[in-house]
Amino acid sequence: MRKIQIVLLLILGQIAYSQVKNTDELYKTAKKLDSLIFDIGFNTCDLSHYDSIVSDDLEFYHDKGGITSGKEAFIASIKNNICGGPNKVKRELVPNTMKVYPLYNNNTLYAFIEEGEHDFAEFYKGKWNKGSRAKFTILWILDGKDWKMKRVLSYDHHL
Repeated sequence: MRKIQIVLLLILGQIAYSQVKNTDELYKTAKKLDSLIFDIGFNTCDLSHYDSIVSDDLEFYHDKGGITSGKEAFIASIKNNICGGPNKVKRELVPNTMKVYPLYNNNTLYAFIEEGEHDFAEFYKGKWNKGSRAKFTILWILDGKDWKMKRVLSYDHHL
C-alpha cells in the first residue's frame, strides 16, 4: 500500500509541475502568440501576420462550427465570419486560465500546448453584448525558429 501511495504522489507531483510558470519565457511566448491570433487578428481584423504563425496544415475543431482544415480556410473563415459580418465579435482571454505545457523530444523543446478559457462578445445596436464562454486548447509547433499554430480545439461554448 505504501508503494502505491509513493507512486501516486510522484505521478501527481509530475502533473502539477509540468505546466510552466507565468514568469517563464515559454509562457510569455504563448501569451504573445495568443495576442497575435486573438487581440490583433480576431479582435481588430489585422490578419497580416497570420501567414507567418498559422501552419499550412492547420486543423481547427469547433464544437459549434465543425472542422476548418488548412491555413487558407482558417484565414477565410476569420475574414468572412468575424471581420466581414454585420456585427463585430471580440474575444477576451479569461484571466488566470491560460496554462502552457512544453513538449520535448530527447530534451529538445519542439512544441507546447496552450489551454485556457475565453469570453466572446458581440457589438450589436451600438453596444457590446456578452456572448459565450468556451475552453480552448492550441498545439503550437516549432517550425525552424518560428512557432506555428497547428491544431486547435474550441469547445464547451456556453452562456
